[in-house]
Amino acid sequence: MTLTIANLIEDLGTSPAAMYPKVIIATLIATVAVILVHLFISLARGHRPQRPRWHIITRLIYLGAIASVVILGVTSFVAVLRHGAMHGWFLFLHLFGAGAFVVFLFLVAVMWAVPNQLCGGTCAATSDDDLDDDASPRAPRFHCLTKIAFWLILLSGVVTAGTMLISMLPLLGTQGLNQMINVHRYAGLVLVIATIVHLYTIVLTKMRRL
Repeated sequence: MTLTIANLIEDLGTSPAAMYPKVIIATLIATVAVILVHLFISLARGHRPQRPRWHIITRLIYLGAIASVVILGVTSFVAVLRHGAMHGWFLFLHLFGAGAFVVFLFLVAVMWAVPNQLCGGTCAATSDDDLDDDASPRAPRFHCLTKIAFWLILLSGVVTAGTMLISMLPLLGTQGLNQMINVHRYAGLVLVIATIVHLYTIVLTKMRRL
């Protein structure tokens, strides 16, 4: 097992582009497995405290962000796994999703940066406008797992968008552009996984299981 992991790390260091399809499959399988185990534990624990409802605008912005990540993930993963590269309609839809994602990433960052502070306690307290009639004013708006996933989304989203922006400028040679593509791919993979986890925790929260 140790040798296998060591070989995997070595292969990632020497040929990250060639290993990318295998990493996609392994990471998605691992994510689903962890979520299923966590779901089983969460359902066994019973109901959790009620959390605040979302405003309709908040829901629309969140759904828009999720939709844009779905477009980016599907077009990228399917194209790479089936064709080895992205072109044609896959590339067109990917660029469309990228434009939408940048907008929604900014909106989500402005909307949720403060309530997602990783300081716990009252710093994550909700506003009066977001509270249900039966919700506690002291209840945090987001669970700790949701907050971690949120910041991973922001960080990986900035890296994903930033690498492509840098690649469009006349600053890098061929080797530098190849490195930017690899960083873009793996940052995008982190973005998709973090979004899956975030959506999962939000669903559990709505079910009062988190």
